[in-house]
Amino acid sequence: MTILCEEMVLEYEISRTTEALLPAKELVNETRIYDRSGVYLSKRTQIDLIRDACLEGGSTYEGRRKAMVYHLKYEHQTPIVISTSNGICAFPTESPDNLECSWIFYHHVRNMTSLTKNSSMVHFHSGLKLEVPVSLSRLQKQMERMGRCISHYSNNPVYC
Repeated sequence: MTILCEEMVLEYEISRTTEALLPAKELVNETRIYDRSGVYLSKRTQIDLIRDACLEGGSTYEGRRKAMVYHLKYEHQTPIVISTSNGICAFPTESPDNLECSWIFYHHVRNMTSLTKNSSMVHFHSGLKLEVPVSLSRLQKQMERMGRCISHYSNNPVYC
């Protein structure tokens, strides 16, 4: 996918069209947002955007994380069900405290391929392809963990 332009946004609300949040690695921007409607740059961090989305979804990030740790024992790189009513789920590629952490939105992922031992390509249903600096096995593990989280909440018809 060729990116024609990136738009700077002051506000961005995570929604069903959000595909991924990656570090922008620029002095003025913290996050590069991949959305089905375009690519956006934000001065806000990925975790701040996730925290706001969790609040919009009816809970705090800490509450969502605590529930996953309680139910499924995922204490590190915890996948998050951001909104049960909208079926928005994402998983981190690293510890959310790590500046290299990206967040991948589960329901947009078509497949993943290995590029090198420590680098993978995530292929999205929209045709977007993003390289992330983590191994394929870590991405697969995170996808499986996210699937278990969704299954845990599967009595919600949004996930069916």
